[in-house]
Amino acid sequence: MNDATPRWAVTVAFLGVAVYCVVRLVAANRAVPARYPGCHRAVDTAHVLMAVGMAAMASPVGGPLPVAGWQAIFLLMTGWFVGSWWLERGVVAPPGGWHGGGLHHAAAGAAMLYMLSAGSHSMEHLSAPWMPGHVPGLAWPVVGWAFVAYFVVVAGVLVARTDWRTGGASVLLAPRLTAACQAWMALGNGYLLLVMLG
Repeated sequence: MNDATPRWAVTVAFLGVAVYCVVRLVAANRAVPARYPGCHRAVDTAHVLMAVGMAAMASPVGGPLPVAGWQAIFLLMTGWFVGSWWLERGVVAPPGGWHGGGLHHAAAGAAMLYMLSAGSHSMEHLSAPWMPGHVPGLAWPVVGWAFVAYFVVVAGVLVARTDWRTGGASVLLAPRLTAACQAWMALGNGYLLLVMLG
């Protein structure tokens, strides 16, 4: 990502997903709680954080919060989704949520944590209040390549399984839009990893 134009395009796309998730959270306040339970709200909140974090990584100017702040966010997110996956094994969530369960979202949080922790950071960058945009160079590249393969497979399965002809009555029941956003998140995460593995 040497040229700023593609970096800004990717940044804007990630921020678009974050805005969509915020709109879902706002719409959820008017929804019947049983139709949009806490598990859906947790995933929308996680997607806001994940999309903003990926936008900060992709952006030529970086983003708010120091690296350690983002690491704390994604460590908590990963732990939360591992716990929710463990507690909700075999439970079918009501329709209207994102595709992929707690384990998938834990893997996405772990990938973000990996990029933040294994990246090429100087001590100056780690202590700065503003996270700089990332540059190529990740420790333990085999982990990075495993995450890239995972996200490509997830995006492929998601695209293949989604009925792209079916619309939704509201922003909370919009399977095509949520599938498109989640496919972009998976491919975008894989893309950031590829750039950083560079």
